[in-house]
Amino acid sequence: MHFAGDLTPTEAAAFWRLNLLNSDDLSRLSMRWIELGLQSDNVGALAAERVLTVREHGLWFEKALGELGADAPASDEAAAWIVIRALLRAIVDGAVAPLAGASDVIHGIPYGTALFPLRNLAGDGKAFVGEELGIEKLWGLYYSHDEWGVDQDELARDIRLEAKRVLDEFYTHSPGAGAS
Repeated sequence: MHFAGDLTPTEAAAFWRLNLLNSDDLSRLSMRWIELGLQSDNVGALAAERVLTVREHGLWFEKALGELGADAPASDEAAAWIVIRALLRAIVDGAVAPLAGASDVIHGIPYGTALFPLRNLAGDGKAFVGEELGIEKLWGLYYSHDEWGVDQDELARDIRLEAKRVLDEFYTHSPGAGAS
C-alpha cells in the first residue's frame, strides 16, 4: 500500500481491520496523533517505542484506538467503505500520487468485497470489474497507464477527476451501520 497518511483513529481502525497497516504506520500514526492532541496511555507508549512491530505492539495499537473512541468497523465491508473513502480523498487532495492512489484502491481491498449492487453497466447482465465498489472506471484508467502513447499528466488528471466523482457518488453517505 502506498498510502496510510494522516488517518483519523476511525480510519486507522478500518485500515487495521483489513491488515493494511505496518509497524511504520503504527509509529507514524501514534506520533501524529500526539501532535494533534489525541493522547492516551497507549498512544504515548507506542510513540515512545524506538522499534515497533505489528506482532508485538498490535494489541497496544488496538487499545489506543479504543482509548481514542475509534470503534472497530462491524464488518470487512464497513472497513472497506471507510478505507476506500480515505484513499479517494487522498487522491483528490493530492496526498498521494494519482496512479499510486488508484493502485491502493484497486489492490488494497480484499477480493470479493461488494459494497454496492451491480448496475448492469455493460448492458448484457455482466458486470465490469470493480463495479461492486463503484470503481470500474478508475480500474480502467489505472490499467491504461502502461499503454503506448498515454499522456501521464493527462492520466493523473483523469484519475483525480474520477476519484472525485466516485467519492461524491458512492462514498459520501455510509451504505450501512458501522461504516460511518
